[in-house]
Amino acid sequence: MSKTKKGTPRLLLPLLAAAVLFVLPVAGLFAYVFFADIDFLPWAVLGAMFQALVTFFALLVIALRRSLRKTLYAYRNIMLIALVLFIGAFIAAMLVFFVRTAGGFSAAALYEQVISFPRRFSYWAVFVLSALCVLVGISNVALMCREGFRPKNALSLLVAALYIGGTFVVYWLSDLVENKLLAGSALASSSGFVFVKTALPLFLLLLLCYFECILAGTAVMGWLAARQVPGYDKDFIIILGCSIDRRGGLLPLLKGRVNRAIHYAWDQEIASGKPLKYVPSGGQGPNEVMSEGSAMELYLLTRGAEPDEVFPEKESRTTYENMRFSKRIIDGLKPDAKIAFATTNYHMLRSGIIAQQCGIDAEGIAGQTKWYFWPNGFIREFFAILKMHVRVHAAAAAVIAAGSVLVGLFAASGML
Repeated sequence: MSKTKKGTPRLLLPLLAAAVLFVLPVAGLFAYVFFADIDFLPWAVLGAMFQALVTFFALLVIALRRSLRKTLYAYRNIMLIALVLFIGAFIAAMLVFFVRTAGGFSAAALYEQVISFPRRFSYWAVFVLSALCVLVGISNVALMCREGFRPKNALSLLVAALYIGGTFVVYWLSDLVENKLLAGSALASSSGFVFVKTALPLFLLLLLCYFECILAGTAVMGWLAARQVPGYDKDFIIILGCSIDRRGGLLPLLKGRVNRAIHYAWDQEIASGKPLKYVPSGGQGPNEVMSEGSAMELYLLTRGAEPDEVFPEKESRTTYENMRFSKRIIDGLKPDAKIAFATTNYHMLRSGIIAQQCGIDAEGIAGQTKWYFWPNGFIREFFAILKMHVRVHAAAAAVIAAGSVLVGLFAASGML
């Protein structure tokens, strides 16, 4: 069995943590049952449910840790972070509820605590994200002042406004259905309306929570990916292209990527003595005098690279094609090559996910960009990553809908 530096089996600490998290809540609840002299069965059921939830949370944390060790470039990491965030917040909220009530609560109070959690979670998230929206707005104003007004330069500001506005629409609809629609009418107590006023707000609020958790997970993984530095054992580095100027020169964004690749090659040669070959990748855009791959090749040659160290890829139009066409070149030179890729910091996560889809087990290295570019770039990447996994989100929405319908049916039947 593999060991940690102190000689402890790697799985032992997570298993011990899971065992502690598994046992303590139930032990506390059972102790309360015996000392409070109340009916055992409801508390036993509640304890078992809470025990299962906490154990599931511990297993999620272990799964996330293993997944991160395997690769940073997997969408499952984002999903696991989202689940850990939401379930961890729910467990914390329930513990606070148990402590505040000292066990003296009714089934109705417990139900209300559980059913209202998505709204409270979203309140917390909106508070945090609204503060970030202000910072995003500042960065967008700086971007437009320095780079000029263009629709894409206002993307982050637009998304921030849509998020805040959409959130309040969800709150308004939920409040309308729950508290105002058919208020005072005989229909308000009908089973059909009880179902609607329970299931619909729950579905909308859970969807909002899902979006907020996925956004948080993407931000965390984007930050981790941007901080990654590959090991100094690579054979090739793919440099992902972007726009060049009218004369074929590199614009600052692309120059940052190429310079980062050059410095990494120098660092590797110093650290391990292993030379690195470059694969600058990018086709020719409609307003470009040459392919981006050719422009990067010329830049590399003027910065000391030898002709036999640069293998440009000149056909790609998308990041997916960057990776696929570059892999074809590398496979022709060395099929079992170890590969890195260089791109801008906010582009790292999606590039790595695409590399995995193309069969490239690569590590990325991030070129820096101006601070006011990052929010806009991250927002574009976030929605691009969402688009790549539409089926996952459709499945999540279906699960949320099914859960909301089930809770609504229980409420309509008078069981809750």
